[in-house]
This record gives sequence, C-alpha cells and structure tokens, in this order.
Amino acid sequence: MLKRAEKFFKGFDNSKLFLQTWENPKAQATVLITHGQAEHSDAYQRLVEGVTKHIDLNFIAWDLRGHGKSEGIRGYAADFNNYVFDYDCFVEEAMKLPLIKNKPIFILGHSMGGLIQSCALVEKKYTQFTAQILSSPLFGLELPVPVWKSSAADFVNKFIPKLTLGNEIKFDRLTRDLSVIREYEKDLYRHDKISTGVFLGIKREVEKIKSSGPEITLPTFLNISDHDPIISTKDAVEFFESIGSKDKTLKMIEGEKHELYNDTCREEVFKAVADFLQKHI
Repeated sequence: MLKRAEKFFKGFDNSKLFLQTWENPKAQATVLITHGQAEHSDAYQRLVEGVTKHIDLNFIAWDLRGHGKSEGIRGYAADFNNYVFDYDCFVEEAMKLPLIKNKPIFILGHSMGGLIQSCALVEKKYTQFTAQILSSPLFGLELPVPVWKSSAADFVNKFIPKLTLGNEIKFDRLTRDLSVIREYEKDLYRHDKISTGVFLGIKREVEKIKSSGPEITLPTFLNISDHDPIISTKDAVEFFESIGSKDKTLKMIEGEKHELYNDTCREEVFKAVADFLQKHI
C-alpha cells in the first residue's frame, strides 16, 4: 500500500511550489517526476500504480510554477529557465526527504518536463541520479502554432509579458482513451495557457540542447509514440541517439498519442519502464 503525502517548498525566487510523494515501505528505489506543460503531478497516479505492479518504488513529483497546486498565473513563467532553476530547488528538497535515503534515484521528465530535466542535467551535472526516463520529450514541436502567435511572441513578451495565450493542445491529441479525455475535461488543474516567455524560451533551449546530448551520460529510457501529435518524434529520437551514455533503451509505440501513461497502451509502457528501472537497481 502506497502512503501519499504532500508539502510545499520554495522555488528559486521563493515562489510556493507543490510537491507530493508516494511512499512504498518495500521500495527499492525512488523516481522523481517532472510533468509537462499545462498538466500537473496528479496526472501520474496511473503511472505510479501501474509501475508499482511490477516493481516496488517510491515516487516524488512536483507542480511547475503556474501549474497544479503551485503558486503563479496559470501557464506563466517569465522565462523557460525559471522552470530549470526551480527544478534544482525540487531536487534539493527531494534529497532532504527520508524516503529517498540510501536508495538509487531515477528521474522522469514528460514532454516539456523532459526538456527541463535535460537542461538541468547539462547545467548542473547531477551525480546522485542512477538513470533517467524521457517520456515523449519536447525537443521539437509537431503541434502547429498559428503564424500570428509565433510572430507576435516577441512583441507580447516585451510589452505585455504576463499575458498568456492558448497553447493549442487539445485533449484528443494526448490520449485515445475516451474515459481519460472526459476526466481531463473535469480536471480543474489542467489549463490551456502558456506565456510568451516560456514559448520563446522553449524555442531557444531546443536549439541549444541539440548539441548537448553527448554531455548527458546517464543510462536513458525513451518512451514515445511513432507519430506524436504534440512533440516531434523525429527530433526526440535524434536527441536520444546523441546522448553520451551507451546504455540506452527506446520504447516506440505505434499509433498512440502524446501521454502514453494515460493512453490505451499504458500497461505495456508501464512494464517496459519497470523492466528498465529493475535493470539499474
């Protein structure tokens, strides 16, 4: 039986950020989860329960600023790098928790969380992590962005920086499971906003990170759809192949959408994630 708990911690600028844990008394390791744009840590309940069927683990997840139960305007950060700075605060806070002591630590980043995680790994050179999981990571966009939004982003960011715009993400691009889509429609913590500072920062960091793959030497597992409708599958696989570690595992799922942990294929993906983690404990 997993014991769930929650708390708040301070981001890099003292913003109030949310963290929750799922503690397993038989845990062999701990997984730190960073969610994607416009979602939140509760979206990983299925992942936690699904992977736990195969392997005993603790999980620690957080809500990005402007997301979930964390402080801030929905979808807003002054710059994408704010998330990376907060990530370091999250890791520092997680390392203080008793449940993490004397166990291997894995990190998991989904979508924009995968980009945040990768930028943090390149910036900080963390040595306490055993391996990483990249779930449909954002290293390029497949989602079409209206030309007027892309063209206006610099102007809006300069003169109306706290204005947030629609992120163009529709629920049927996330999953084929209709019951999950109905769940999302009722989820008050899901939103459809993104700030221009984040949008422009993503474009900047995606270009920068392309040459940084060799600096990441952690064993890496990538799960992704063969035609992800949100992020570029091609760019994600190319980055994965460039990672410096020789220990790399790719799980490609045909015909599914962006959130594989909440899609119809999820049991297959949970087993693959568990197998990878078990190999590195």
